[in-house]
Amino acid sequence: MSLSLLFVGAGPRTLGVLDRLSAHASTTDRRVDVHVVDPHPAGAGRIWRADQHPLLWMNSRAADVTVLPDASSRLEGPVRPGPTLYAWLAEHRAALAAEFAATGQDALHREVLAVREGTFVSRALGSRYLSWAWDTVVAHLPATVRLHVHRTRVVDVRGTGRQEVHLEDGTALTVDAVVLAQGHPDVVPGPRETGAREFADRHGLRYVAPGYTSDLGLTEDEDTLPPGGDVLVAGMGLAFVDLVVLVAQGRGGRFSEGPGGLVYHPSGREPRLHVGSRRGVPYRSKITYELGERPPLPRFLTPGALPGEGPLNLRADVWPLVAKELAGAHYHELFRAHPDRTTLDAAEFDRRFAALAWGDAGLDDLVASAVPRPEDRFDLHRLDRPLDGWWGPGADDVHRRVRDHVAADVARRADPAFSMDAAVFHALLSCYVTVAGLAHAGRLDRQSVVEVDGWWHGLFSYVASGPPPRRLAELLALADAGVVRFLGGDLRVAPDEVGRCWTARSANSPAVVSARTLVDARLPEARVTTSADPLLRHLTTRGEVSELGNGRLVVDPLQRLVHTDGSVHPRRFGVGPWVAGGGWAAAFARPGLDAGFFRLNDRVALALLDVEGTPDADPGGTAGISVVAPRAASSAPSRRTEPVR
Repeated sequence: MSLSLLFVGAGPRTLGVLDRLSAHASTTDRRVDVHVVDPHPAGAGRIWRADQHPLLWMNSRAADVTVLPDASSRLEGPVRPGPTLYAWLAEHRAALAAEFAATGQDALHREVLAVREGTFVSRALGSRYLSWAWDTVVAHLPATVRLHVHRTRVVDVRGTGRQEVHLEDGTALTVDAVVLAQGHPDVVPGPRETGAREFADRHGLRYVAPGYTSDLGLTEDEDTLPPGGDVLVAGMGLAFVDLVVLVAQGRGGRFSEGPGGLVYHPSGREPRLHVGSRRGVPYRSKITYELGERPPLPRFLTPGALPGEGPLNLRADVWPLVAKELAGAHYHELFRAHPDRTTLDAAEFDRRFAALAWGDAGLDDLVASAVPRPEDRFDLHRLDRPLDGWWGPGADDVHRRVRDHVAADVARRADPAFSMDAAVFHALLSCYVTVAGLAHAGRLDRQSVVEVDGWWHGLFSYVASGPPPRRLAELLALADAGVVRFLGGDLRVAPDEVGRCWTARSANSPAVVSARTLVDARLPEARVTTSADPLLRHLTTRGEVSELGNGRLVVDPLQRLVHTDGSVHPRRFGVGPWVAGGGWAAAFARPGLDAGFFRLNDRVALALLDVEGTPDADPGGTAGISVVAPRAASSAPSRRTEPVR
């Protein structure tokens, strides 16, 4: 029996599953045809494509990014380890530099020569790593696996048995199973965006709806964000960081080192950004030093600590253990690395700490007596909402308060004297993996699965997945130069029909700011029912996919799609950030941690190979399907297409 599979999307998740398919297929003689459909280049896909502005960076250090398994990966079947992004760049540095120099890509040429382990590389350079990884996986496909790449889109999939797949270019395919791995599909505007657009059109205002910053063209679009014009910006996450980069440096501004830090030199083409958000501060800076010794993890959020066998509630049952895990890692590192800042024997503190439940008043008393300095104590609420309860009499007070917060955060996250923060980072990674595992195993109740992709992922991103410290140092320089003004937390933006403008105010000040331009600096809200993707629209209309309250696809523990009537489709699978419970599944993994990214890819590959195939009536031909053959893996990052085999 042969097997035919089709992947909708050609980004990192498809790359990872294809790698595991290859590994398992190499141990059998079963013939497998794999179709990959995406209008964007295979390996990188849309989000990580190479043709992005070179100022847009990846959000992890080069040494902390891998897309292929490593020695820590505990997977079924054979494992072919691959290098980290940095290891790959170091090996191919000379060849890449020569290529970029020869093709006039000066920014990439300078960048690749300067990359070190701690560098945050551009997405354009990261895209080359993904393309190389794709070429490598394809080159190592066993002879029984044939790959067919279609540079178009899937518009519909039908069938209860074998799947009839219709492509935008008119091609029709029949396959045994389909994997939805689109990544981040666009959405149609919701009521909020539609209302904002109608208000803007009615009064001649400007409105930038949520979107992928690299696709918005804001660097050169001076009609939408005019030089010197006041712009309200709602959101201070990574989309905001990209926005600032593109309308400052991207429009010709530059930074220089001054006696007090970075200084920004405007080009005169920058708008003036008034920015706020729910928290009122940007994501926490990435930590730039290595932890001397990782805390013992997991210690408190363990299977044995979870109550019963039934569904768990994330907030009631899991969160207290998460909080204690984070605090435990913090104090383990404080007593290990900085005992001079404690007043109790480490073993005694640990014994008493372990015996107390999170939220117990005795825990607060223990910490107060053993840790004299408030800045050495773990304050989860203050970490999450640093502006809560603070009030400033005017806009300047709020601006200074947020600026001081950002400056203090950048300094602290670079200071090993506060290595407790790095321990909390590792504990949060551990908890994130555990919570994702509970979601995938069906242990969380329905509302909790929604919250995995909501507040839980938001907290993780804010604390552990913030911007490089350089970007926050640049933000401070932009604030000092008057290009950025901070508004505070719990931001409320409203249309003013009388004034014919947008108004904004925060919970931290009575100040009101008005402007004729509004930017929603966030990604589109991921909702299956409002997707602009034609395939998802058709499946939704027929009830062949269902969504949770957060709008994400419902899958069973094998990642198979669940219909609105609760039935499971045995031949359709979903993976990636639009799948419920994945916490916006990462496109990459952190090396050396037996990453769940690879284990999920492995499970999906095994589930696909378990799908019932069809009699092998064409053991040698391609049945008229155009084949894009694999590129050969080599010591140089080749861009050639090899002859069809």
